This record gives sequence, C-alpha cells and structure tokens, in this order.
Amino acid sequence: MKHIREIFAASAAVILSCLPLRAQMTIEKCMELARNNYPQISQLNLIDEAARYDISAISKSWLPHLNISGKATYQSDVVEMPFDIPGFSFNLPHDQYSFIGELSQTVWDGGTSRSQKNASAAGAEVQKRQVEVSLYSINERVENVYLGILLIDSQLRQNSILRKSLERNAGQTQARIDNGTAFKSDLDMVKVNMLNCDSQREELLADRAAYVRMLEKLTGTSLDGIELAVPDGNAVIPVPGAITRPELGLYDAQLLQTRASEQELNSRISPKFSLSLQGGIGRPGLNILENSFQPYYTAGIRMSWDIGALYTRRNEKRKIDVQRRTIESDRETFIFNTGLSAIQMQGAIDKARVQLEKDSEIIELQSSIREAGEEQYRNGVISMTDLMSRIDDEYNARIMQSIHEIQLLMAIYDLKNCMGYDDGIPAGGMQDSDDLQGKYTGQQ
Repeated sequence: MKHIREIFAASAAVILSCLPLRAQMTIEKCMELARNNYPQISQLNLIDEAARYDISAISKSWLPHLNISGKATYQSDVVEMPFDIPGFSFNLPHDQYSFIGELSQTVWDGGTSRSQKNASAAGAEVQKRQVEVSLYSINERVENVYLGILLIDSQLRQNSILRKSLERNAGQTQARIDNGTAFKSDLDMVKVNMLNCDSQREELLADRAAYVRMLEKLTGTSLDGIELAVPDGNAVIPVPGAITRPELGLYDAQLLQTRASEQELNSRISPKFSLSLQGGIGRPGLNILENSFQPYYTAGIRMSWDIGALYTRRNEKRKIDVQRRTIESDRETFIFNTGLSAIQMQGAIDKARVQLEKDSEIIELQSSIREAGEEQYRNGVISMTDLMSRIDDEYNARIMQSIHEIQLLMAIYDLKNCMGYDDGIPAGGMQDSDDLQGKYTGQQ
C-alpha cells in the first residue's frame, strides 16, 4: 500500500510538472500595451506624414517655375511721329495683343527654403512631444487600476483565511453544543460572521471584475487566464538620477522651434537671385515700329531685396527672445517641482516600509492572541463575542498589511512616474536643425 501511494505521488508530480505555466502580465507590459492601444498614438504618424508633405512642398521652390500670361488691350492713344519721314510710315495700332511664357530658376533664396524646412520640422516635433506628454499620463491610470486589482487580490486572500478560521471555529462550536458546553447562539454568531465574510467576498469579486474590464479596455488585451505579477517592492526602486519625463523633450523641442523662427527671421532680410527666360508673341513685339505679330524672347538675372523686413526685425527678435526665456523658465520650474514631488514620494516609500515592519509584528501578536482566545473559549473562559472580536482584530491587521504593501508599490511607481520611466521614449536633448529636418525627409 505504501508503494502504491509513493507511485501515485510521483506520477502526480510528473503530471503537474508537464502542465503549462500560467501566463503572467507585468505592470510595465500593461503600460506599453495601453500606450500602443490609446487612439491618440495614431497622431504621431499623422504628424510625421504632414511634416513630410510640408517639407516636400518647400523643396519644390527650387524647381523651375513656368508662368504663362496673355492680354489684349485697346488704347485710346498711341505713340505717333510728330513729323513725316519720306518713304517711312509709322502706324502703331490701338488694339494690342501679347502672349508670354516666363521660365524662372531660383539661384539663391537667402536661406528662405532652408529656414522654412527647419521651422516645419521643429513645429512637427513640438506637436509630437505634446502627444507624448499626453500619452505619458496613461501610465498613472494603468498603475492605479493594476495595483487596485492586486489590492483586491490580497484582500480576497485574507478573506479566505478568515473564512477558514470561522469554519474551524464553527466546527468546534458545534462540537461543544453537542456536548452541552456551548449555546446555539454562539454558533449563530459564527454563522453571521461567515455570512458577512461571504458578502464581503462577493463585493470584492465584483470590484475586481470591474477593474479587470478597465485594464482590458486600456490595454486592448484579454486578461482571461493571465496572472498579474506582483512587483518586487525592493527591486523596482528608481535609482536617483536625471529626470526623463517627456515634458523635458517638449521644452527642448519648443526651444528648437524658437531657433528655427530666428533663422527664418534672418532669411527675410537676405537678397534673392534668380535666372529668367521669357518668350512670347505679340503685336507689337519688342520692335514697336513693326505693326505685326512678332515672336520675341528675353533672358537675364533678377535680384529682389525686400528691406521692409528691417523695420520690424528688432521687435521680432525681442519677441523670440521672450519666448525662449519663458520656455527656459517653465523648464526650470518643472524640474524644481518634480524634485520636490520626488522627495515627498521617497518619504512615502520609507513610511510604507516602516509600517510594513510593524504590521508583521502586529499580525504575529494578533495571531497569538486569537489562538489563545480559541483555547480560552474551548475552556469556557471567554465568550464567543470576545473570540469574534479577536478574530476580527487579526483579520483587520492582515488587511492593513495588504493595504500597506500596495501603498508601498503605489509610492514606488508614483516616484517612477514622477522621475520618468526608462521605456525608450526620447525625453529630451536638443537636436541640430539639419538632423531634425532629416527625420522628415528620409535623409537619416
């Protein structure tokens, strides 16, 4: 018989080892899925696409431009000779016609197209960083829902422990009733607590189902059969260092945009040169002495210089400088406030750890008090009311421990969220204008 039991145990162990492990989902994976599932993320590709179209349109300013025009006019008066020349007649018609085609090629635009491309790329980068800032807020929502599920799971485990404790005491109370050493009201009191325990469990299960649906909606993934991994409260502590929040990337992009605006301002005061070739047919042509339709052409180089931009240049530069200083001030304020929040969150982590140490001691003592109470009840020293009170005290102590465990994780992830997750999303760092422009022209 002993050998049969050993063979059965060995077979069961082999079977269990062959069963597939239950899939796990981490909070970081949920954050990644939620980010990719959020509808606003499609704006990143749309911004890139629009920027490429803008830069491509600006690049076409260097292509030859063809302009075709024509006109027909009637003049009330024309040029006439004040004297007659023998053998020569000059009769300029009152109705005149022309049809002209002009081909022009820009030789130097004063850096206008280059500055416009940089401005377009910088504007697109600012929009993308704004979207990243908005997407970053999803992490906090995922954190609250995910850790909320873990808190409910912890409370469900404590609820099961309480249910087993009540069932054990119900059995012992029934045995005492059968022996005539306890009252039926004692058993009724235990059953009331069991019903309250069951009711609380149903509420927790309903809350958990709602939280799971929220997490599935955020991540776009079914969580059926997936276990939520409990983060290690010691392993996920962020290492103090530089802030990597996407807001810093937004500030850098805004500063780069002011630099592009300054380049565009400089290009306005530069002269522009272009080659032109003009051909057409008209009556009269270039030779106004010929009263007939004549073909003709002209070729040359053209310069244009709008010095009107000089009138407002100083104020425009001052305005850009004010924008730059405002952005730098906002950036410094953000870093300062983030540092203060990080100190507060680090304090919350330390506080939660101290509380957890005390919770372990309290639970150990409450468990000892409850065990002593069960023995005292069996000996008729205390009443069932006193025993239920001690059971409730132990249960409440365990519940507080589970709450403090989740509070520790929440404080840790609040700190990570405050400092920035290392998720591969660029957070900051000024880029060169040409490098930024290359992102949208495919030159990199």
